[in-house]
Amino acid sequence: MDYCVGHSTNTPIKDPATIAMAGVSLNVPQKSITVTGDNVTLDGYDFGGWSVVTTAANTSLINSKFDGLNPGGPQNSVISGTPSSSNLRIVNCIIDGLSGGGRAEFLIEMEGPGLTIEYSWLKNSNSDLIGRHGRDGGNIIIRYNVLEQAGMRGPGTHGDYLQVYGPTVEATRILYNTAVQNGGSTQGFIADNTNSGEFGCNTLIGSVTYWMSVSGPGTDAANLSGLFSTHDNYFDVTKAFGFNYPAAGPNDRYPKTVFSKNVNMVTGRVVQDSTSPKPKPSRP
Repeated sequence: MDYCVGHSTNTPIKDPATIAMAGVSLNVPQKSITVTGDNVTLDGYDFGGWSVVTTAANTSLINSKFDGLNPGGPQNSVISGTPSSSNLRIVNCIIDGLSGGGRAEFLIEMEGPGLTIEYSWLKNSNSDLIGRHGRDGGNIIIRYNVLEQAGMRGPGTHGDYLQVYGPTVEATRILYNTAVQNGGSTQGFIADNTNSGEFGCNTLIGSVTYWMSVSGPGTDAANLSGLFSTHDNYFDVTKAFGFNYPAAGPNDRYPKTVFSKNVNMVTGRVVQDSTSPKPKPSRP
């Protein structure tokens, strides 16, 4: 990992109670914020103890800190996008759903099309770290993040690092992330119901079931309309069931799935299609 995540510690972050801008409604006694106006950016706030819901297009939450003390929305999430929202963007944020008495089921739940999460640290949820439900359309982009500890509620929990439940997504791109799981009960990144996508250059360590899965519309990889490439991932599945769910993987029957240069960091085994070029060994 050679990138920074979260907000800068050199810049003081502000009290959300001071927000006074068009398109943002505050309920200070309830510590809830609702973004109702399009193209709103909230930059540099300590949202500890607050819930944030957007009903609008193009909401950006950047350089900020969140916790799970007051989750909102239908999934008890730290950050929620309603079905009317679109293109939610979260960049350089820290979101901790459970520490200090937090009780978040999800960290981020988006029910409208379009979700981007970059350069952020997501940790500690009772259930899912990221959920995409609701309306069809838009892309999911998850890149340059550190993610850890989903599904921490206890027995019977069904956690996910990413869950796409219901909508068809145009493209899902999960790139350059570091994910670590210790305990809990969770799946990894479940890129279901997508037309195309990419899962690449991630480092994955710990006790999930499987770290990734892919399917097209209708939760069937045969319905992918474009390529879904899984490549250059490095993983340790000593405490997991495996890297990929067996339904779609190297040498499967689906013409739109491609697996290449995925490396088991413990055994050195390369997980890829038999038609993919063999990696060349590096030499000093």
